[in-house]
Amino acid sequence: MAPALANRRLRIYLLGNAFSTFGDFALFLAMAIWVKSLTGSTSKAGLVMFAFAAGGVLLPLSGVLVDRVRRRSLLIIVNVLSAALVLSLLLVHGRQDVPLIYLVMFLYGAAGTVASPAQAAFLPAIVAEENLADANGMLQSLGGLLRVFSPVAGAGLFAWLGGGSVAVIDAVTFLIAAATLAAITVREPAPRPREAGWTAEVSSGVRFIARTTVPRQLVIACGLVMIVIGFYETAVFSLVTLGLHHAPTFVAVLSVTQAVGTIAGGVTASAIVKRAGEGPTAVLGLLLTAACSGLLTVAVLPVTIAAMLGLGASIPWLIVSVTTALQRRTPDELRGRVFAAFEFTITVPQTVSIALGAGLITVFPYRALLAAVGAVTLLAALFLGSRPEQRTREMQPPEQEAQPPEATAGAENPERMIVSADPAP
Repeated sequence: MAPALANRRLRIYLLGNAFSTFGDFALFLAMAIWVKSLTGSTSKAGLVMFAFAAGGVLLPLSGVLVDRVRRRSLLIIVNVLSAALVLSLLLVHGRQDVPLIYLVMFLYGAAGTVASPAQAAFLPAIVAEENLADANGMLQSLGGLLRVFSPVAGAGLFAWLGGGSVAVIDAVTFLIAAATLAAITVREPAPRPREAGWTAEVSSGVRFIARTTVPRQLVIACGLVMIVIGFYETAVFSLVTLGLHHAPTFVAVLSVTQAVGTIAGGVTASAIVKRAGEGPTAVLGLLLTAACSGLLTVAVLPVTIAAMLGLGASIPWLIVSVTTALQRRTPDELRGRVFAAFEFTITVPQTVSIALGAGLITVFPYRALLAAVGAVTLLAALFLGSRPEQRTREMQPPEQEAQPPEATAGAENPERMIVSADPAP
């Protein structure tokens, strides 16, 4: 990772990302606690995260925006507007103002649907291609580190100073992130003007993934996992109380353990990607997830700790490999829409699986849910590992791999001809 950290622009970017991520994690828990304290209702507190997740419905539209403006400028504007948005929480004074918290969290989630694909699309502008895996790995490790103490800090600040103070601190983190982005000097290519109809614009990211072999296979594998990954949210509580015979609060210990694994996974992911390639690294991440799901059914504390560490490490291996592959294989003018499409195909199944897991836990034992996660993840690993295209480390320049849909309207597309001859998927 040392060559990547020698890049001053990346160091500045990581600093800004650290501040904004800290604010994010601190705000989520604090807002749920605030609603709980105002209403006394746990279900209403849970709606805070639902409101935030609902903002994800705008992902297809945000991808178009990311590809039609300069990304650094867009990220600066989003951060400044987000700072103003969270400051509106200072208007919350009582139970009657809870709808304002929901509205802010929905808009906060919507802002995230712009920022996330914009960040993924912007990173190749400040990092050399050979260092993309390093940069993505560092971002994952940083996120794992901040996930350990940011929610606790947010809850502590809420208890000490109230919800308004957390909102002010979050606004400051957004402004710092905007300032760091403004300090980065970068030459971005001019955005291409719109050359197709609105429907074609919105769907171009999905169509690029569908017709480009390696991204298509990676997204299919990730989609399979997301169908069941939400089962962890409820199964872990049953594991702690019924399997390990601990209080529900012990879930926090397992969460910290998983975060430690995430830090280690982010540090090691780039080395594995460079040595084995993106596809094999993704397969390793899936196999480790499947193995750890099986180990969690044992319900013996040392085994559970080891499984949570492994589970934490497996996530960055999967995310770093897929993100790096998409960044390398997608033309710059399509990256925003491709990453928006990718995130949409992940967040929707994951949200559904959380709700499904909450229902299934009332019918099936938690071990059955964990076994289901392991089985489906193993199936995804076997699918991806059996694809010969995933076993090559050779990379074609994005502009040779596929042209953007706008540029191929009414013309023959060589990549489409090649992909159509591939065995599906």
